[in-house]
Amino acid sequence: MKKNIVVLVSEIANDYSYAVLDGINAFFKDKDVNLITITTKRIQNLLTKQYWIGMKLADTEQIDGVIVLSSVYLSFISKEELTGILSNLKTKNLVSISTHLDIKKSCSTYVSCDAAYDEIISHLKNKHGCKRFAFSSALETGSEEAKDRYESFLKAIKNNGLKFDKSLIFEGDFVYDKAYYAIKNRYSKKEDLDFDALIASNDIMAFASIAALESIGVKVPDDVKVVGYDDIIQSQVADLSLSTISQQMEVQGSTAAEIVWKRAKGQKVEERTPISIKPIFRQSCGCENKESEFLDKIRKRTFVNHNVSVSLHVEKNLIQQNIYFLLEAIQNEVTMDKLFETFDEIMPRQYIPSIAVCMYDKPIVVQDNVQMELPQKATVKLYVDKLQNIKMPNLKDVFNPQKMLLPSKYFGTEPGSFIWQPIFFSNKQYGYFVAKCITNEYLLSMIYLKTFSNVIAQSYIYTKQLEENEKLSSENKILQMDNTELNEISMIDSLTGSFNRRGFEEMGKEAIKLSIKMGAGGLIFFADMNDLKKINDNYGHEMGDTAIKLEAQIFKTVFRQNDVIGRLGGDEFAGVIPGLPFEHLKKTKEALKQACKSVSKENNLPFEISISFGAVEYGPDNCNLQQLLKAADKEQYKEKHKYHATHH
Repeated sequence: MKKNIVVLVSEIANDYSYAVLDGINAFFKDKDVNLITITTKRIQNLLTKQYWIGMKLADTEQIDGVIVLSSVYLSFISKEELTGILSNLKTKNLVSISTHLDIKKSCSTYVSCDAAYDEIISHLKNKHGCKRFAFSSALETGSEEAKDRYESFLKAIKNNGLKFDKSLIFEGDFVYDKAYYAIKNRYSKKEDLDFDALIASNDIMAFASIAALESIGVKVPDDVKVVGYDDIIQSQVADLSLSTISQQMEVQGSTAAEIVWKRAKGQKVEERTPISIKPIFRQSCGCENKESEFLDKIRKRTFVNHNVSVSLHVEKNLIQQNIYFLLEAIQNEVTMDKLFETFDEIMPRQYIPSIAVCMYDKPIVVQDNVQMELPQKATVKLYVDKLQNIKMPNLKDVFNPQKMLLPSKYFGTEPGSFIWQPIFFSNKQYGYFVAKCITNEYLLSMIYLKTFSNVIAQSYIYTKQLEENEKLSSENKILQMDNTELNEISMIDSLTGSFNRRGFEEMGKEAIKLSIKMGAGGLIFFADMNDLKKINDNYGHEMGDTAIKLEAQIFKTVFRQNDVIGRLGGDEFAGVIPGLPFEHLKKTKEALKQACKSVSKENNLPFEISISFGAVEYGPDNCNLQQLLKAADKEQYKEKHKYHATHH
């Protein structure tokens, strides 16, 4: 029976995650497993909180095991916090990579640094004659890994009969800038230097230390030997290749995968499994540079197949075309039905061959300091599998996301590696999708998936706006068909054909209520004509009435047919404009100004109509029409005051 395994990682876009995921995927390549990678991100704002809901989806009964890249999480939350979060998962098959968590029946892998550091110190002492060592530390982060590396370093110093001066600890916090200035601020010239070897807690700090040393005239490796930790790609391809410690990151991934696989099948495993690591000696410690495995792969790929350059060119063009059409999809407003009908056309077969899209009945509003809860109902709306030529748009397959990620039939008939992605815009999450990925191009896959999320969210919002507009339009059509009846009950202003005060208040309240129900706010405006008394005095009241009629015409020209516009009395008008954002107010005022000029000219008026216009925003927490009208009137009064200050 096929198993469903989740990998929890806070961020994919880094070398460590790439390598560990490569190892996990390699192990499950020939297994009957659906592997779903869920990126949860660190909660820093509403956007990243959208991803954190992935923790809830890893808690469904459908999941047979969970692998956690714990060291990535522990860079921003404590071990106790991570333990508390993961302790609530339903599955008892939890495997933590690199850190043991105090969770009943969970397992973990761990890296022992002692042997690797002992070999490095011995190598630097016996082969290169180093006697006085410095250490670029990350102890201030509180990271267990930083502590383990430092303690292993101290043991190695002692085992090799050396003494360590703790004044030669340089705090770098695992980041470049701090490691750079920790040395730069201590030494101003080469002659001040009091060590001949430096061990860094990661490769980034090692590179920072090299840069700081070279800035004061110290040559690496001639004057100082430098060793890092991690063996990132830059360590292998830099002009001065870096001696370092390889964490065997792919081995960490494959080992964790093997453990969770065995446990899913009911086999017993050790509670803690060690991962061997190894030192790699390159130019930064004075050894000959051996071609790295990474460069060797590139060299073989380039020269074994003379058609590689052509295939790479074709692949590059295909990627560019796919991204182009995706960006074009974002720019076009399209309904969800139409989007799902053609969705397979924007899916890159070689990266994202299948996808299942699930939408909630109502959006989840993500708020700071408020616990998120998954709804009990979601609907599979789209399933595409390009490898098996399956296209199923506009489905209505309802399921409970609290119990499963999505109905099992949509995982496909073949096992594979999947990535979960939320569908959201701003603070509203509309659903999610699970996409199959058959490549190790994680960053490129994530570009596609994030773009898919934007396209679907935009389509959802557009579809709901159309539905809202159609409903309002239908209501207005009914009103227009019964104009005589409406006049009889005094809802229509006889002079302008707009709503009168009563009609405006009734229809305005309904428009506000409906738009808020649909998740949209809008604007309330209050306006009146400038210098109406002067028009009446100079040209007569009949011309004044004509000006008021044209004022109503101006509002109908600038605003939509389904916006609610009413004459409150005299030359005073008000309006409810659903969906118009407050930041468009300046453009609206300019449109009114231009409409006043055009209407005045078209009707050969001996004056130019001018309108003072004030508006305020309404939303779920601010929707009382009377209070909003008072606030809009105050804004209108400010405009009126400005007008009189410049024209009188």
